[in-house]
Amino acid sequence: MSRTAMAVRLAEPVPVWEVASWLTHTDKMRGRLRAAMHELMRQPGLFGAPDSVRMTAVVLAARTSAATLSVEMTARELGRWVGVSSSAVGHEVRPYLDREHITDSKNQVRPGTQVITGIRWQLLPLLDARHHQSATHPLRLQKVEFAVLWGLLEAVCAPGWSHADGSQTPPGLLGTRTGRGAATDRLALLLLVLETRATGVVRLCGGAVDEHGRMAATIARLLRCSPAEGARVLARLVAAGVVEARVTPNGREQLVIPAVEAAYREMRRLRRAEGRPGRLIPGPRRGVATAGGDQIPAQTAKPQVNRSTAASGTGSASAGLHAYHSPMAALGDEGAGGSGFSGYGRGGSGDLPGRACAREDQAADTDAAAAPAPSTGGPDGPLRGEMPKTPPTIPMQPEGRELAEGDAGSGLGAASDLLAGMGGRHSSGLRGRVPRPARDLEAVVAPVQLLWDRLKWDSTRRLVEKAIRRELTAIASVVGRDQAESILVSRLTRRLLLQPGEADAITDPVGWLLGRGLPRRSDCNDAGCDEGVRMRSGAACAHCEDQVRSLRGRRRHVAAQVQAQLPDATTEQQRAAFEDQLRAVVDADTARLEERRRERAAKDAAVAAKAAAARARQEADEVARRAMPCAQCGEPEAGGLCGTCWGWEETEKLLTDAKTLVAAGCGEPDDPELTQALADMAEHQAHARIQDACDKADAAGASATMIALAAKVKAQDIVDEYRTTALRTLGREIQVEAEARNAHAAQMRRRHLHPSIEDAEQAATQAAEEARRRTAEHLLTQRSNAWRTAHTPAPAEPACDDQPTVYEAGAAQARAAVTPAQRPQGAWTCTDCGLTLIGRPPAGCRCAACEGQAAGLSRAERFARLAGAAS
Repeated sequence: MSRTAMAVRLAEPVPVWEVASWLTHTDKMRGRLRAAMHELMRQPGLFGAPDSVRMTAVVLAARTSAATLSVEMTARELGRWVGVSSSAVGHEVRPYLDREHITDSKNQVRPGTQVITGIRWQLLPLLDARHHQSATHPLRLQKVEFAVLWGLLEAVCAPGWSHADGSQTPPGLLGTRTGRGAATDRLALLLLVLETRATGVVRLCGGAVDEHGRMAATIARLLRCSPAEGARVLARLVAAGVVEARVTPNGREQLVIPAVEAAYREMRRLRRAEGRPGRLIPGPRRGVATAGGDQIPAQTAKPQVNRSTAASGTGSASAGLHAYHSPMAALGDEGAGGSGFSGYGRGGSGDLPGRACAREDQAADTDAAAAPAPSTGGPDGPLRGEMPKTPPTIPMQPEGRELAEGDAGSGLGAASDLLAGMGGRHSSGLRGRVPRPARDLEAVVAPVQLLWDRLKWDSTRRLVEKAIRRELTAIASVVGRDQAESILVSRLTRRLLLQPGEADAITDPVGWLLGRGLPRRSDCNDAGCDEGVRMRSGAACAHCEDQVRSLRGRRRHVAAQVQAQLPDATTEQQRAAFEDQLRAVVDADTARLEERRRERAAKDAAVAAKAAAARARQEADEVARRAMPCAQCGEPEAGGLCGTCWGWEETEKLLTDAKTLVAAGCGEPDDPELTQALADMAEHQAHARIQDACDKADAAGASATMIALAAKVKAQDIVDEYRTTALRTLGREIQVEAEARNAHAAQMRRRHLHPSIEDAEQAATQAAEEARRRTAEHLLTQRSNAWRTAHTPAPAEPACDDQPTVYEAGAAQARAAVTPAQRPQGAWTCTDCGLTLIGRPPAGCRCAACEGQAAGLSRAERFARLAGAAS
């Protein structure tokens, strides 16, 4: 059935579309676009990114084709929509988006040449939403939603453009706003329009706000910035006249967008004139009322979306919900090249789609002839909205995935395009008797494949492969292994294109690769700089720019001196004097640098000699230490302490730590007797468990060293167990619970930063647990230090000259022994307290604590004796 027949059967009146603006939307459409915008801003690569980067992502999302999920735009055209220069797009925005895996951009070149005509962009979040997310995902937009989003972007920040016939398309609300903060203002106004009601009033945020006011807080929350920055953005928008800050008669603040208010007011007026009162439902615009409608005659406009409620057979009565496409003959060479429309423009004749870019009407006739004839959509071919519903499958390669056999990497594909432009002399098949490079280097060698084919000997090929691996290692140390390969491919491609005559003019391929193509070239000492460009970000190197400015300043200074000294001399005399003085200044700088180099070399030599002497002393001390016998059992060449004695000493230290943990974590600070009883009980249990481990190791036939190590391992397990118990006990303290509650309440006050109340509650619970853990660890550390301080014996008073110290008396007894005492093994039980101890029993079979108690010593001194007796 034809469209004319369908129009005759419709009986409803014609809707009033004359004043429908891209600033008016239904509640459902506005909510859908608002959810898509906020979901895009929440992407990990865009969260916290510069506003120019985020606005670029929004422009690319709006311009994306619903069928292919891609868009072609030049850097200059994209910069005009964002409000930045093309240089900023190429050096800052594009590297950031590609590095954070937000976009996948690729240069589009003219066939058979290396002339870049545009950039093909793909937003990876849109691809992921289309192929891996559910149908309700906010970024899974349909063709109508793409169209309305692009129309809204036109109304807010269209840059305006001229046409070949002399007509002008006016810019959007902020289309002429450029320079510092332009991208921020455009993004803020776009988000505010999506938060606006039909009265033009913006919905303000709730909750407490600071001194900057609720309107600034609303903008700050939309942009995810500080309220102070939101206040500055609000001031700029008010100064530009796109928003108004009003106060109602009852004293309430209102943030109004006059353009949105005027659009809805005009729609209501015309609907009343048509006699159709009721709910306001914005619809598509007539071609003459849109930002791009004056470029297309009304009789040539065709809808992209067929609406069953349209009852007119003329083209002007049912304009599509998408941006209009200008004919190819009307393209100008000003502004964005005649673009400003989503999708692809259709020519007035023929079925080859025309892109909205300058000079595209000069496409070769052979290309037009080779284009396949469309199957649907009339003589002009299918529009973007009429593409098949199921898009082609786009393989998503995981990040960091290595190239498998037979896979063609991105660098290899780019190199193949380069070689095709050189004459198509590269083939993916066999290349005669020339061996292929190593499989992991194929993508890197691809740009210089012609030079590789000219390497005759295996030794030269191995030399080149070694140099490539060396450069990859150097680049990976700066930017990482995943980006090193692509950077080296770009370097080889760029330098081969800069070579006069390219590969055919290179007579020495090995020398060119090793001396010109592969090495990093930079005048500064920064390893991340290559030819004045930062390898990590793609921005200009600040060090190189400073050096250039310094050299230029030196030349200007010398020129000013010559001009002051010879004001009446001729130009030739001044030039000769300038050259002489400049040469003298350069020679003086060179001599000064050479003197500094010699001083630095002498200083480095002195430091190296000092370091060598220190290493020699350390080696001598280490040899002497290894030759020392064990200080406890006398085993020769034990390095001061044999393995058995070391194991027992570590066990004793761990037993002390275990007792301290029980006293600090489970004891009562106000009841020292109870705390001491708990510590003694824990020590008894630890001794018994260590004794069982030693008995098992002894029964298995272990050596003395292995028994000591078994005791140390068991003591370490006991310490870990006591630490866990102490932290769990301290976690129920009053101050710990208070800290957990405060952390939970503080996180819940920030619940507006989370997408749902469940996510906010989960984050608050995690914050409370983290605060509980940190506070318990702090209490355990504090009480452990206090316990150690209270139970550490005071240092002995220095003895008089005629009275030996306790240490000297003990040393005299040790020297009086005929043979050194050996580390006791086994266990024994104290006859007084029943405590089981490890080691050789004393003569009276009483532990040191019982002996100290009999001698009237304090509890701390008895514990110290007990710890010493266990060794």
